[in-house]
Amino acid sequence: MELGDLSEWSQKVNTDAADSWAVTAVSEGIPPQGGEWVLKQSVTGSVGGTRMARYPEIAALAKAGTPFFVSWWDYYPARISFGPADSFSIFYINSTDSAGGQNPVWGLVFDPNSFALQLLWSPNAAAPAEGPHAAESGKRAYGSACPVPIGQWVLFEVMIRPAADFTGALKVWMNGEVLFDLEQVKTRFPDSELGGLMWLNHDAYGSGLTPTPATHYIDDVAISLRRLRRGRGWPERDEEAEDD
Repeated sequence: MELGDLSEWSQKVNTDAADSWAVTAVSEGIPPQGGEWVLKQSVTGSVGGTRMARYPEIAALAKAGTPFFVSWWDYYPARISFGPADSFSIFYINSTDSAGGQNPVWGLVFDPNSFALQLLWSPNAAAPAEGPHAAESGKRAYGSACPVPIGQWVLFEVMIRPAADFTGALKVWMNGEVLFDLEQVKTRFPDSELGGLMWLNHDAYGSGLTPTPATHYIDDVAISLRRLRRGRGWPERDEEAEDD
């Protein structure tokens, strides 16, 4: 983000009332994290989504079946609330099916009551028919008991072992604490003429949100083969993805 624009991202996709911008932390009245510039993502109306993606590295790692980490710092200036019929999501693992359809396979969404994160399998009910584990099917939600802190930078880390069969894995940390740890799960669609591509989205996507605009800020997104040493008092780790 330190170039002052969105040129380091592969693509921005907006639907309805939402957008992503490169902004300075000082202009937004928030503390800087790793530098002057941050990514601002906002849902600005009753419903909307803004998605930022980086394709080449994730696609290549998934194709090779190489486990990897993605990490970022996230800042919420206010708690975002919504009703039981609405939602707010921040991160998706996506893949293309055999017809070339683009579908979220896993997603991080907020619990409307606690402002803790939930990990969703098949958010739009279009992930592989069997999964995430063998002999399971249909949408599934895994909950956490740790609300996301407000008014401070929060470190998220995700380890992904790409797999179209049940040899995949997914692990999520917040500020060094494990929120989710799943083994023997699918994380993408099988390879085919049109299927198998995998990519990640950093999102602000939701409806019926208070406040509106519903905003969060992102900085220092990193893709790596090891768990990075990210500082700010969190555990000093530098681990191989295969060991997690």
